[in-house]
This record gives sequence, structure tokens and C-alpha cells, in this order.
Amino acid sequence: MKTTKRKSALVYFFIFVSFFIFIPLSFSQESFLLKEGIKQYKEENYEEASEILTKARKQNPKSSSAAFFLGLTYKQMMYYSKALKNFKDAVTLKPRIKEALVELIDMAIELGKLEPAKKWIAVAEKQKIFEPKIAFLKGQLFVKEGENLKAVEAFEKARSLDKSLAQSAEFQIAICYMKEKDLKKAKERFQAAVLQDPESDMATFARQYQDMVEKRIELERPFRITLAVSGKYNTNLLSNPNDHEFTGGSTNEEVYSTAPSLRINYAPTLKGPWLFTAQYAFSGDFHDKHSTSRDTISNSISIVPGYNFGRFSLNLATTYSYSLLRAPSCKEYSDSLSVGPMFRIALAQNQMLELFGGYTRKEYFQQPSREEEDKDSEGYSAYISWICMLKGTFLNLKYEYIFENTDGIWWDNEGHKFSANVVVPLIDKVKLQLSGQAFLQDYKNNHTLLNDEDKRDDKTYTGSLGLTWEFMKNTSLVAQYTKTRVDSNIGYYEYKQGLYSAGLEYRY
Repeated sequence: MKTTKRKSALVYFFIFVSFFIFIPLSFSQESFLLKEGIKQYKEENYEEASEILTKARKQNPKSSSAAFFLGLTYKQMMYYSKALKNFKDAVTLKPRIKEALVELIDMAIELGKLEPAKKWIAVAEKQKIFEPKIAFLKGQLFVKEGENLKAVEAFEKARSLDKSLAQSAEFQIAICYMKEKDLKKAKERFQAAVLQDPESDMATFARQYQDMVEKRIELERPFRITLAVSGKYNTNLLSNPNDHEFTGGSTNEEVYSTAPSLRINYAPTLKGPWLFTAQYAFSGDFHDKHSTSRDTISNSISIVPGYNFGRFSLNLATTYSYSLLRAPSCKEYSDSLSVGPMFRIALAQNQMLELFGGYTRKEYFQQPSREEEDKDSEGYSAYISWICMLKGTFLNLKYEYIFENTDGIWWDNEGHKFSANVVVPLIDKVKLQLSGQAFLQDYKNNHTLLNDEDKRDDKTYTGSLGLTWEFMKNTSLVAQYTKTRVDSNIGYYEYKQGLYSAGLEYRY
């Protein structure tokens, strides 16, 4: 019995000694690991810090300090999910670390966990913890939600509460105004960010963005004007047939002409999803020969309102054209109208698909030589167009279907038009332009020139080669050669034509 009591007393003695020796030793070890982990973190040895602080957390899972510094370490290593978990422990374990709340909100926003971030922001605002930083983070949260103007208010508050945040706040405000398409305000804020500390890295970024905004302001001016004048040499102005039987033996008419043009584009920057563009275009062609029968003046107006749904947009495209012909004085020659919905969708960052289908009407004001030759028409057209921009190269492939129901039976037709255009930069300021087109037309009724045996069938092939040299800002020298060949089962409509042109183009 005495032996048993002695054994029990001995056990209690060792437990008592262990409490005072081994437990402090454990705390001492945890304290050493924490200090060493913090040291490695401050020296930016993040791999070593993460290993040591992970051991410290295992040693004492209730240490808010170990959780906080392990979270900071993971943040530097960009392990944001692990950082978030540790920051959450740092604000819930005791003693709670206020600094960890700021980091917790930052990581939640970075990971897109916006609802938890809102909850923790509300806690920080209620307890008035680090108000300037919390206001700044609130602005970042609003940016993530697309609430750019609310974000501006939050960044303004952060800037007013802590002057050390002024430059970062100005930069973020400028980005918000860019997203709101308010480029003038964005430019002003980037300038303000630079002035806060001109030698800082942030100022360097702000200058780069400022340059970009200035270019966008220039590109997105609501009005853009293009003026051009060129000299032309046409090898067959009258489209004389290849077979001289149909021309009484006359040769091709080689003619020089002067061609001025004006184009005015209007594309205001609208807030919200609404879109609008408009264009007026004028062109003339004045010849040294046959001027009283071939000089033309053309005007056209296009109006395209639309709505942007994000990745795609829906527009209503309307174009009206009106032409004058000198015969011998200028008289109205023709007009045309096209109207219909146009659908655009972004296939990738540098690719777009465009689809159109609509009603068309054409009217010719000159009296036709006979009723069957009346080209006044109603019909419809539709096209699909693919556009790609890649490393400065522009590529466009297009297919169009056209149906014309004319008043004169000899001109009823349907057509299939295939075209390709490419613009390639050659050297600085010099671009090569290539284009090709095939237009296949099937006419619906017999023609007298075919002795009622067949229907007219035309194939028009066009190819062009051009060079553009921007020898001074906004001013280019443009040279182009265009070759046209028309094949038809009616010899009267078969011809070849070459067109050379060179001129100046100014864009403002």
C-alpha cells in the first residue's frame, strides 16, 4: 500500500515538473520560430519564412501573430488563397490584429470574393480601423463591380484622409475615368498623379497612361475629316467592248481626270451602351475629254445608331446616295437607299464578324432608251464580313448577296460578290494595299442580243495594288493601280479597263 502511494506521488511529481519545464520550453520554441520567421520575412527570404512560420503555426495554432506573418509571406509569394486563410485567422484569433483586416480585405478583392470583402469593409468602417486604407480598398472593390463613379468617391476620400495615398488615388481615379470614357478627366488625373511625385515609378506609369489617353482623345474626336485629291489615267473610260464590232471600230478611250473627295465622320463617345456614327462623303471626277457626258459628282450620307451588348452590338445601318452627271450641264443622275440591321460580334481580341441584311432601292432619272432598259429597281442585299488585325496587318474577307428587281426586264438579276482586302506595313510610314473582287451576276430574262436563246451572264473581276506613304503627320501620298475585266455571254458588255491614280490625302 505504501509502495503504491509512493508511485502515485512520483507520477504527480513528474507531471508537476513537466508543467513548469516542458510547457515553457514549448512556448519558448514557438516564440523562437515566430521571431526567426519574421526575421526571414523582413529579409525577403520568403521560402524560408513560409517553412518556419508554418512550423510556428503548428506549434501554436492559436497564435494570431504567426497567422498574420504567414499571410504576409504567402501574399509576397502570390499564394493569395493561402494568404487569405491566414489573414482570416489573424483577425479572428486573440489578440486580433487590426492590420490583418486590411490585408484580408485586399486578398478577398484580389481573388474576386467581393461579398466577404464587403462584410469585412463594413466591420472596419464601423470600428474606424485604418480609415484611409479601407476607403482605398473600397474604391478597388467598386472598380471590380464596375461602379467606377462610386470608386472615384472612395478614392477621393482616401486621398483626403491620407496625403501619402494621394498619388495612388489620383492614378486609380484616372483609370476609372478612362473606363467611363471621360478621357479629358482621365488626362487631368494622370497629370495630377505625376505632379504628386515626378520621380516615382507611379509617375512613370502615369506618364505612359497619359500619352495613351492623349492618343485616344485624338483618335476618338467626334468629328474626323479626310480631304483628298488625285490625278487619274483611265485606259477605257467609255467601257468600250473588247470586240470592235460593237463600237464601229473605235478604240479604247484613254482619258485623264482630276478627282477631289471629302469625307466627314461623326462618332460621338456616348456614355452607357448606346452607339452612334454618321458619315457624309463627297466625290467628283472631272475629265479632260468627254467632260460633258462623263463628269460626275456624288454625295452620300450614312447614319448608324446601335446598342452595345458587350461582346456584340446591334445597329441599324442606313445609307442614301445621290449623284449628278454632266450632260452637258450637271443634272441629277441617280439616287439609292439601303437600310437594314447590322450585327457585329467580337470573335477574339483582334477579330470581328459583321453581318448585314436589308432593303435596297435605286432610281435613275434619265429616260431609258427603251422600256426593257429601265434600271430602276427594288431589292435586298446581305453580306457577311470577317475582319482581322494582327501585328499591324489588316485583313478583310467578305461575301455579299444582291438581288435587284428592275422595272426593265433586261436588268433583273441576282449577284454573288466575293472580296478580299489586305493592308500590310512595309517600312516605317509605308503600307502596301492589295484587294481583289469577283462579282458574278445572273440575269433573269432573255435578252434580244442573245436572240432569245439564253440569259445574260456577267462576271466582273477587279484587282488593285496600292502604296500609302505618310510622309508627314496626317498627310499621305497614295498611289494605286486598278485592273477591271468583265466577261459576259453578250459581247457588247465585255470590256477591260486599267485605272492609274496618284494623289494626296489629309486627315484631321
